[in-house]
Amino acid sequence: MPVMAGYGTMGFAAGVLLAVQGGLSLPALWAALSSALFISGPLQYLFVDWVRTSLALGSVLFIVVCMNLRYALYGLSLIETFREARLGTRLYLIAGITDETYALEVACRLPPAAKRRYCLYLTVLDHFYWVAGVTLGALAGGSLTVPADGIDFAMTALFLVILTDQCRDRRNRMPALVGGIAAVGVFAVLAASLGVAAARMDMLIPTMALMVTALLALRKRLEGGADGGRSA
Repeated sequence: MPVMAGYGTMGFAAGVLLAVQGGLSLPALWAALSSALFISGPLQYLFVDWVRTSLALGSVLFIVVCMNLRYALYGLSLIETFREARLGTRLYLIAGITDETYALEVACRLPPAAKRRYCLYLTVLDHFYWVAGVTLGALAGGSLTVPADGIDFAMTALFLVILTDQCRDRRNRMPALVGGIAAVGVFAVLAASLGVAAARMDMLIPTMALMVTALLALRKRLEGGADGGRSA
C-alpha cells in the first residue's frame, strides 16, 4: 500500500508532465507504453525532455545505463532467490527491480519457494501501480489549465521520504551516510573542474564506484552492526 501511494503520486505527476510538456499526440498511449517499458521514475521524467528536445539515441542510451547501473548491484543480492525461477519469470523479476521493490524483496524472510512467489506478485503489483499512475496522469494532464512547473519535484520528495524512513533504523544510517558523502564529494570535485551542469550529468558513475568501494571496505562493520541489531 505505501508503494501504491508513492507510485501513484509520482507516476501521476510524470504523466501530467508528459501530456503538458511532451508535445505528443495521444499522450495517454505514450504514457502507458513508456511506463510499461521503463519501470523507472527518473527515466519517465527525463523522457519528457528527450521527446521535447529530440535527444540523440546515443545520449539516451548513455544516460539510461548510468542511471540504472545501481540495479545491477541490487541484483547481486537476489541471484540465489531468482536462480530457480523459470526463465520468463526470472527475466521479468530482473527487469522489474526498482528501489522500492528491491527494498521489500530483501526484507522478505520467507522460505525460497515462497519468497520467489512473493517477489513475482510484488513486482507485478508495483509495475501495475506505476503504469496506472502515469497513464491516469497523462489523461488528466490533457485537460489541465494551470502551469505544470515544479511538479517534477514529486520524484525528489518520494526519495526524501524513503530515505527518512530508512534512516529511522540505526542499521541503515551508515550506508546512507556513505552514499551522501560520496555524492557530495564527487559533485564538488566535478563541479570545480567541469562546472555545475556537467557535474550533474557525470557524477553518477564515479559516485557509485566510490560508494561500492567504501561499503565493501566497511562490510564487516556493517554486518556486525546488523547482527547486533537483530540479536537485540
